[in-house]
Amino acid sequence: MLEVRSPEEFRERVLESDAPTVVMFWATWCPFCRRFKVEFDRLAERLRAEFASVYLDDYESPLWEDYDVSVVPTLALFRGGELVDREDGVLGYGIDRARAEAFAARVAPRLP
Repeated sequence: MLEVRSPEEFRERVLESDAPTVVMFWATWCPFCRRFKVEFDRLAERLRAEFASVYLDDYESPLWEDYDVSVVPTLALFRGGELVDREDGVLGYGIDRARAEAFAARVAPRLP
């Protein structure tokens, strides 16, 4: 599991990776993110892909705008440096197990 804390690290470890990468955009101040981390870890155990936790603790991070993240947590699949699928959290709720499973089912065929 990669932990990414800066836009530069995101570029190097996600966008320039040869492997498909499932990303969870999140913030440590978000209670829904902290609760969802358990589900994200379960996905990481099941799917054959790189997984990255991308911290968006800083509202000044360009990643908020670059990927139009308005709610955390948000799940995203990157392949070849491109965003190919995503599941956005719901404000005041986050992402539940059913939505995480639906995301996993959608992206699994695009993983190695």
